[in-house]
Amino acid sequence: MTDASAAPLRGGAVGSVTATLAVAAHGIAGGGYPQGSALALLIVISIGVGAMTAVPRRSTVLLPALMGGQLLAHIALSLSDMSGMVHDHSLLPSAAMIAFHAAASVVAALLIAAAERLYGPITSIVRAVLALLTPLPDGSAVGRVRFSVAMPSVHGIDMDWAISRRGPPVSRY
Repeated sequence: MTDASAAPLRGGAVGSVTATLAVAAHGIAGGGYPQGSALALLIVISIGVGAMTAVPRRSTVLLPALMGGQLLAHIALSLSDMSGMVHDHSLLPSAAMIAFHAAASVVAALLIAAAERLYGPITSIVRAVLALLTPLPDGSAVGRVRFSVAMPSVHGIDMDWAISRRGPPVSRY
């Protein structure tokens, strides 16, 4: 497996974990589901964090990206709640919240890294099984493709090499 082949999957996983973990933590803290501008900002943050980690050869930024995404998502959801004061939620996270987000980010980083390492072996097994199930071509299709369409000729000279540039008629005023 090359790192480039799993990079988009890594980015998608990091982005979706960032959003899912932020919504779950926000809901557990009593904030409910994000709506409106908070949801839009959370989606933008998740896409940005995911895109940052979807670059090939950037698996070293996995844990910092997850933790930074959690911090940005927390700030975005906290700012959106300050207008309505839905629940008692500080802009700066508490020590317990930081610990839970850090632990969840470490677990998520380990799971994403394990999935990235297993991507190559799993896809090679799937390709091998599909190759057994898919019949191989019998070899009769090898060669030049023949057309059964009549080719134009001008004054007895075959024009099968010519490419027609004729299009619809042009209207003149």
